[in-house]
Amino acid sequence: MHTAPLPSGAMPNGTRLQVGKYQVIIHNFIAEGGFAHVYLARIEGKSGYVVLKRIAVPDAERLKTVEKEIAFMRRLGDHKYIVRYYESRVDPLPIGGFEALILMEYCPGGGVIDLMNRRLQQRLTEPEILKIFSNVCEALAYMHYCQPPVLHRDLKVENILILSQDQYKLCDFGSAALSKGSYIPTTLQEIQKVEDDVQRHTTLQYRAPEMIDIYQKKPITEKADIWALGVLLYKLCYYTTPFEEQGQLAILNAHYSIPSTPYFSENLRRLIMSMLQEDQQKRPNIYQVVKTVSDLMHVECPIRNVSRVQKVKKKKRQMANMISIDLSRCLCKSHLQS
Repeated sequence: MHTAPLPSGAMPNGTRLQVGKYQVIIHNFIAEGGFAHVYLARIEGKSGYVVLKRIAVPDAERLKTVEKEIAFMRRLGDHKYIVRYYESRVDPLPIGGFEALILMEYCPGGGVIDLMNRRLQQRLTEPEILKIFSNVCEALAYMHYCQPPVLHRDLKVENILILSQDQYKLCDFGSAALSKGSYIPTTLQEIQKVEDDVQRHTTLQYRAPEMIDIYQKKPITEKADIWALGVLLYKLCYYTTPFEEQGQLAILNAHYSIPSTPYFSENLRRLIMSMLQEDQQKRPNIYQVVKTVSDLMHVECPIRNVSRVQKVKKKKRQMANMISIDLSRCLCKSHLQS
């Protein structure tokens, strides 16, 4: 059988290497992209396959980005809808730069984008779309519920893998970042720094309006991920993004149309529209998205409404403060009267 030649610098099949506590044996080369090679591998003494990502890191600046990706994978990788992280190692190279090895879960179904390409004639059905989307939303809820919240910032169809017919996994945390809350850049230098960060770590077609024009001075929060979810759901339904042809001005004004075919339920179309709102304040939070998807699937909502819990706690704290203020006033009055 003819096999394609390995790209330059790729490790041959059977190569053994130590990654953390695991002895890893390369089974075969899968893909390359950017500075990375991806391999199917085995862990000695264990059954099944894993994925080894080997990254050529040119300098210390890029190393910070890779280490941040590893840190997020380590922190998030226990969730059932996030690709599992096993181990990693980073080594300096004698010629300069570094090599990073990341060992992670293998998803035998490939990517959702590959599934869509196989189903160009018989497109994904609404139940199939809702299953994929619900898994991604639960993974994102896990991220947004962290303290401080973690933003994915590169949600797209290409970053969803298929573990099985009933389980889909979110991957690629190279763009993830901690939420800065209501932070707004004010100086030209700060604006340019945010703009550069957005350019390097996000995909244009999935960028929210506040990412397109930083000079509008709107915070980049979890609501930017919600916008990206809207684009992702639109693509799962219509096999294109809503702003594919119109460009950045259309994104800024949230100007798009929903095709009449293929047909999807009114509630699904409304969900897309709710997420693709120019005003970030009007977009739902991740709980509201998951709740709506659960209702569409006729299942119980799998996550708690954390913002409601936080509001109740805040109200309780305010009540406690008011009571303590009233008590101190009463004590003060009785002291004065005596």
